[in-house]
Amino acid sequence: MYDQGAPLALARDVKASDPRVKEIGILLRMHNINVAIPQNNQTTKRMFAEHENIGITDGHFFNLFDYEWEQGNKNTALAEPNTVVLSHGLAEKYFGGQDVMGKTIVVDNKNTFKVTGVVKDHPANTDIKSDLFLSLATLDNIYPDFVKDLKKQWSFINSTNSVYFCLRPGANPRDVERNIAQLNIKAQGANMAKAFHFILLPLSEMHFDGRFTGVIQHSLLTTLGAIALLLLIIACVNFINMATAQSFKRAKEIGTRKVLGSTPQAIFLQFIAETAYIVTFAALLSFVIVTVSLPILNSWVHTQLSFNVFTDYRLAGFIAAGLIIVTLVAGSYPALILSRFKPADALKNQVGKQTRTTVLGRKGLIIVQNIVAQVLIISTIIIAMQVKYLRTADLGFNKDAVIMLPIPGNGQSQTDYLRNQLLNDPAITNVSFCHNAPASDNANGGSIKYDTRDWEKFAGATTVADANYVKTFGIRLVAGRNFRESDKPREYLINETLMHMLGFNDPEQVIGKQFTAGDLSGNAGTIVGVVKDFHAKSFYAPIGPEYITTFRYRYQYAAVKINTNESSAVIDRIKKQWQSVYPEHVFEYRFLDEQVADFYRKEDLLNKLISSSAVVAIFISCLGLLGLISLLAIQRTKEIGIRKVLGASVTHITGLLSMDFLKLVLIAIVIAGPIALLMMSKYLQNFAYRIEIKWWVFALTAFMASAIALITVSFQAIKAAVANPVKSLRSE
Repeated sequence: MYDQGAPLALARDVKASDPRVKEIGILLRMHNINVAIPQNNQTTKRMFAEHENIGITDGHFFNLFDYEWEQGNKNTALAEPNTVVLSHGLAEKYFGGQDVMGKTIVVDNKNTFKVTGVVKDHPANTDIKSDLFLSLATLDNIYPDFVKDLKKQWSFINSTNSVYFCLRPGANPRDVERNIAQLNIKAQGANMAKAFHFILLPLSEMHFDGRFTGVIQHSLLTTLGAIALLLLIIACVNFINMATAQSFKRAKEIGTRKVLGSTPQAIFLQFIAETAYIVTFAALLSFVIVTVSLPILNSWVHTQLSFNVFTDYRLAGFIAAGLIIVTLVAGSYPALILSRFKPADALKNQVGKQTRTTVLGRKGLIIVQNIVAQVLIISTIIIAMQVKYLRTADLGFNKDAVIMLPIPGNGQSQTDYLRNQLLNDPAITNVSFCHNAPASDNANGGSIKYDTRDWEKFAGATTVADANYVKTFGIRLVAGRNFRESDKPREYLINETLMHMLGFNDPEQVIGKQFTAGDLSGNAGTIVGVVKDFHAKSFYAPIGPEYITTFRYRYQYAAVKINTNESSAVIDRIKKQWQSVYPEHVFEYRFLDEQVADFYRKEDLLNKLISSSAVVAIFISCLGLLGLISLLAIQRTKEIGIRKVLGASVTHITGLLSMDFLKLVLIAIVIAGPIALLMMSKYLQNFAYRIEIKWWVFALTAFMASAIALITVSFQAIKAAVANPVKSLRSE
């Protein structure tokens, strides 16, 4: 089990013992808080709900990262308890301006914080997205129930707690890791420490390492970059083919220029200059298209990309370099061909003859671009099938018509009253209070102990919920009974995977045995039932050892199961009941199926990018076919004229020209299939649960590629076939 979290005790002990570490910063992220802004009359307040943008830290954190401070001092702003630093945007949102120093906010209707600093908004592409920083010195008031363990226990690991190290120059990270391992043994004992392995992750890798919630992998970026490069190369090749085809129509012009004294160098520069004009114009046109389409693209793929060549010098440099390279690559060959025309041949239009090597080269490039297009088509189909599978596969629980409501307080009187009020509504069938839904990004868990054994060598994942959890989410109980309601973890349900990992196949063998969860205060309870496996994580990971138990103070959500399609009316009634219990907080909700869908947002994005690339590749390959058949038609003008004079029909000539290209497409199909199969097999290996690649995907792609190629070349082939043979022969 990998977790990005680290215990605060680790930071404390490393700081005290390891001189190789120059600075240590701590950031405890909070998922949700309610912020109230007292108004001048002190009787009313404005309320805001914040999600995933809250951090608890101190000045050491700001010594590590280059936040731009607009107000306050980074060394002292969070030194005192009950102080807070806001981002520029949040200061504007809460107070309507930047005159905020000394003003107060109330968090979760419990703790009041004085604003002691304002920092500039973080860039959109950062992985640390905190906008509201509460002082670490207030930790005792924020988490009064477990702050002691949070600060002192090495085993208290939470995915929201991050520790950042800045090593001194020359320090070896592996040496620091070895020291951490020794500190771990010293703090927990050798036996307990075996279950924990702490790894230093370079900050530059945090964004890319999926084990620690990295959002994208290097391999995916490399693949997308390679696709973009291939598209650019194919576009250049097409330009060369089409420019070469057009050059033969300008043979007389070139011949005349040479007769009048123009040198090959001058003609070469002329056509290079023409290419530069075309490339520059295309670039300017693309700027307009990008500017217009970027808002649509950002909305479509959920990004915040911007485009400004005047402020982004790296982008401007890249574009300038790209223009020069594309001009030279795409323009040199046609310019070289044109500059070498012999004047006599040019004036007689006898310059279209090509060598066997040149012809094979052009056909090879056509095959390559069709391979790229077909690989992208196959990839698009398979990724779309995998995404559909992820969205529709059986999760082992029922995610439909379940509304998740954050609860600011989990006292029994509050939860009992809210449950009773909600269940009076005939549209609501069940209500459960829990820490999280069965599928979530929750990473709670730890060492486990079964019966009289020592601690197991694997960790288990914890789900904390009340006795209605199983019924509300439709989790199937395969043996034993549901656990009874309790404020403490006294009874446990375990899943089948955990039962098997404990070494049993019969549920009756584990029911009634003692079970201890290390992350739940280490108190022993009893296994009272076994539930069927369910997917608590995304389909990237296999189902792991899970256990469910009660622990009231960890309840964070109310899961409400409704039985009607008129959800808006039900939500209005739920809101009314919820606000009667929590009048000082902002009501929010989310459907569970939407939450589960978020697991696969990256797959949606990948599918959109690949399908878009496929469309572009198909378009470019069609241009390639068009360019080559134009060239071929010019080169075979005399042959076509003679065939028509001898009685060949339009259909015969069209078929003759088209067949050459269909052969190239068929060769591309044969090559693209194995490549796509290899690539997609590797992609699907990222998922523990995945589809099988079907043969019909390749057959469908072959049909589509052939049809698109046939339609593309037919137009030019028919045009050549219906041309007047007399004119063709006269021009020759």
